[in-house]
Amino acid sequence: MRELLSGWFAEYGPMVEGVVARTVRLGDRDLVEDLAQDVWVKAWQYLLRGNEVARPAGLLAFFARCRVVDHYRLARVRRELLSDFQDEAAVVRLASWIGAAA
Repeated sequence: MRELLSGWFAEYGPMVEGVVARTVRLGDRDLVEDLAQDVWVKAWQYLLRGNEVARPAGLLAFFARCRVVDHYRLARVRRELLSDFQDEAAVVRLASWIGAAA
């Protein structure tokens, strides 16, 4: 399995980075390498579960687009939870989270 993934990386590595680069926002080009690495972790996990892949390029492109979408979806949720500092309840909630984490 390791050989299979290594072969995919050699053949499709530039394609995965290209899909991620075309999908991220222009200001987020520094995320391309990290998000592409996440795609390879996802592919490894997919193979470890015993899934067979007929078209690796399509699967990897799908994983790449999904990873970028997930990144922005999760970033929006985090930003929405923590950015409203005019709301007194939000400030108190944020302070309690910080206190609980400390």
